[in-house]
Amino acid sequence: MHIEPLPKKHKPISLTPLVDVIFLLLLFFMLSSTFSRFGQVEIGAPAAGGGSGAMPKAILSIKPGLMRLNGEPVSEDQLQEQARDLLDRDIDSLLVFMKSGSTTQQLVIVMGVLKSVDGLNVSVAGSQ
Repeated sequence: MHIEPLPKKHKPISLTPLVDVIFLLLLFFMLSSTFSRFGQVEIGAPAAGGGSGAMPKAILSIKPGLMRLNGEPVSEDQLQEQARDLLDRDIDSLLVFMKSGSTTQQLVIVMGVLKSVDGLNVSVAGSQ
């Protein structure tokens, strides 16, 4: 007597785990990516020979929570306008002096603002 085997039933593939994995991957990439651009500041090496020796005509000192342009308090919002005023008065060189306790983030913000002022030569110095 010949008995034929029963036809195999194919179980349907459940798509629920696949959808879960795709959803988790989507969440991972959405939370780990950023949509804001990071600021870039170009920093060049000083010229050989110690520089030109010319004194800066204006000084911007940066302390934690306080900036002073030639001794006058200035905010980040006013800095670009004040820098343009310097150029109008034929002051084309500015020394940014980082006092102790000031952060690199403050320097990056200031350099980002001053980068938008064409014709202004900016030097950076810091205290020990």
